Amino acid sequence: MSDWEQLAARPGGTVAALATATTADGQTLVFAATSAGVYRSSDRGQTWTATSPNDVVPFNEAILASPGFATDRTLFVGGRNGLYRSLDGASTWSRVLTGGHVTSLAVAPEVIFAGTEVDGILRSEDGGRTWSSANPGLLDLTVLALALSPAFERDGTGLAATASGVYRTRNAGKSWREIDLGLEVAVQCLALSPTFAEDRLALAGTEADGLLRSDDGGARWEPVAGLDGHSITAIAFSSRYPGRPTLAVATDAGIAISEDAGRAWRMIAADVGAVLTLTFVPGASHGVDVAHDEVLLAGLHRDGVARLAVDGQGWTLANDGLQARLLLGVALSPTFEADRTLFAAGPDDGVLVSRDAGRSWSASLVGPDDPQVFGVAASPSYARDRTVFAATAAGILRSRDGGAGWHTVATQAEAAAGARAVIAAPPAADGAPTLLAAVENGRLVASTDLGDSWRSFGDIFAGEQVISLAFSPDYADDHVLCVGTTGSRPGEPGEVTLWRSADSGLSWRRWLVERGGALLPVAIPGGHALSELVFVGLGGQVLKPVRHTRETRRGEQRPMWRGVQVGKPATVITALAATSDASRRMVVFAATSAGVYVSRDGGDTFTAWGGARGPGPIVALSVSPNYARDNLVYALGLGGAIWRRQDA
Repeated sequence: MSDWEQLAARPGGTVAALATATTADGQTLVFAATSAGVYRSSDRGQTWTATSPNDVVPFNEAILASPGFATDRTLFVGGRNGLYRSLDGASTWSRVLTGGHVTSLAVAPEVIFAGTEVDGILRSEDGGRTWSSANPGLLDLTVLALALSPAFERDGTGLAATASGVYRTRNAGKSWREIDLGLEVAVQCLALSPTFAEDRLALAGTEADGLLRSDDGGARWEPVAGLDGHSITAIAFSSRYPGRPTLAVATDAGIAISEDAGRAWRMIAADVGAVLTLTFVPGASHGVDVAHDEVLLAGLHRDGVARLAVDGQGWTLANDGLQARLLLGVALSPTFEADRTLFAAGPDDGVLVSRDAGRSWSASLVGPDDPQVFGVAASPSYARDRTVFAATAAGILRSRDGGAGWHTVATQAEAAAGARAVIAAPPAADGAPTLLAAVENGRLVASTDLGDSWRSFGDIFAGEQVISLAFSPDYADDHVLCVGTTGSRPGEPGEVTLWRSADSGLSWRRWLVERGGALLPVAIPGGHALSELVFVGLGGQVLKPVRHTRETRRGEQRPMWRGVQVGKPATVITALAATSDASRRMVVFAATSAGVYVSRDGGDTFTAWGGARGPGPIVALSVSPNYARDNLVYALGLGGAIWRRQDA
C-alpha cells in the first residue's frame, strides 16, 4: 500500500445554513455552510461540490451572499472561528473577523451585520474590511438571529434576537430598543417579508412557543394558530413572494407550509428530521411546469440536505457530493494486530466501529436523543474486557461490549459533567489501566478501575479549557502526563499552556506558554520521557524542547523550545503522533490543514506525505500500535472520510 486508501466516506453531515446567489448569467447557486467547509450546488440542490478543497473554512454556522453577487462574487461565512470573506465565489477565503464566535449574518446594500456569541452585533460599511460595534441599547450581547428589511436603505429597520429578548432598530443599527412580545419566550430565528415596506410582516420562531407574527413592523406580536407549542428553527419566504405567497417554517414535528402569507398552515415532511435552515430555490423558469418550478431545501442536523417539492409530494435526501460529516477522533485497539478493531467518533456520527481494519463500519450513539460525541478510547485491556469509553456532551459513557451498548459513568458528579476528551493509558505495572478525561470547567479526572470510580486533579486548570491530553508510552515506569489548555487569564489573552507532570498528576509544571488558538496537539515518544522530549503543534510549527536548556519566564523555569515550520505559513497542525519503526528510528507524523507530513530525523524537518492521492485537510491521526511491523497510519479527513496508508 504505497498511497492513501479511502476506507469510508459517509455522505451528508450537519448543514447549519443555506444561501442562494444569482450569477451574472442568471443562474441560481446554492451555498451550504457546514462544519467541513462550504459546499455549492448549481442544480438547485441535487448535487454538491466543495467550493475550496485547498482553502477550507471549518465549523460554519451562518452564510450569506452579497446583494451584488452577480458582479462582485462576494460571500461571507461565519462560525466558531470568526468571519471569513470570499471575493471569488467561494474559491478562496480570508478572515475578516477573528477571536469571536459568529452566530448570524445579515446584509443590505452597503452594510453588513454580524451577530456574535459574546460581542453583540458588529457592523461593516466597507465590504467587511473594517468593523465597529453596533450595540447601543442592546442589553444582551449573545445574538442568536438577525433580520433586515429589504428596504433597509430607506427604512433602516432590522430585528435581532438575543438570549433574553428581541430588539428592533429603525435607524440602520445605530441603536436598538427591546420589543415587548407579550409573553416570555425564547426566540431563535427571525424573518422579514420580502415586501416588508408594504405589508410590514415580521415572523419570529420560538424555542417552545411556536411562531409569532407581527403585521406592524415588529411593534405588536401574536401567536400563529396551529403552530403553538412547537419549536421553530427556521423560516423561509418563497423566491416568488408575493406573487406566490408561500412560506415555510421548520418545526419539531416537520415542515409547515403556508400558501396564504402565513395565515393557514399544513404540515409536510413529518419524518425529515431536525431542520436547521430553509431556503426556496427558484426554478429554471417561472412557468407552470412543476419540474422547473421552485424547490424547498432543508439543511439538516447530521443528515445533509433534504429537497422538497413545495406542493408537498414528498422529499428526498440530496447529498450527492456532500461529504460534510464531522469526525473528531480515531483510536485503534491496543491489540489491533490480532483483532483488527478501530473506532472513530464525532458529533455527526456518534461512535463508529470497524472490526476488519477499516473496511466496514457500524454506528452507535447516533439516535436523535443520543448526546454529541467528541472522542473515543479503548481500554488498554480491550482484548480481555471489551471496554470502550466515549466523551460526550452528557458526560463519559462506557461500553462493555465493544461499542454496541452504552451507559453513563456517573459515580461522581464531576465525572458525569460534559466531557470533551478521553484517553486511556497503557496498563500500569500491576495491570490496572489508567483512564484520563477532561470535563467541563477545566476539570481533569482519572480512573484506575475502568470508570467505576474517579479522582479529580483539583483546580489546577480552573478557568481554562483542556484541549489536549497525552500519556507517555512508558507511563507505567515514568508516570509522565502532558495536558494542553487554553483560556484567558488577566493580562494573558489568547494563550495556550502545556502542563507536564512526572508523578501521575500529583503535581504539575507549566512547560510551555505561548499565544495560540484552540489547538495544541501533543505527542510523547516512547523511551524519551525521562529526557523530557515532547512534540507540540502550535499553529503551523512543531516545537520540541532543546536538551539541557532552561529559561526563566514569569518566575518559572521552563525548557527552551525550537520550532520547525510544517508546510506553508497558513498551515495549521491538528494532530501529532510519534512512534518508532522497525529499526527503532523515531518517526513523527503531523496531521495538518494541508494533509499529512512526516519527520524521520527526530522532528528537525518535515516533508509532505501526500502521495498521488492525498486526503486533503486532516482532523485526526492515529498510528498502529504495531507500527514497527505493519507500518499502518489512519487519518480522518475534514468531512468524515477515513483514510489508511502503509508507510514504505
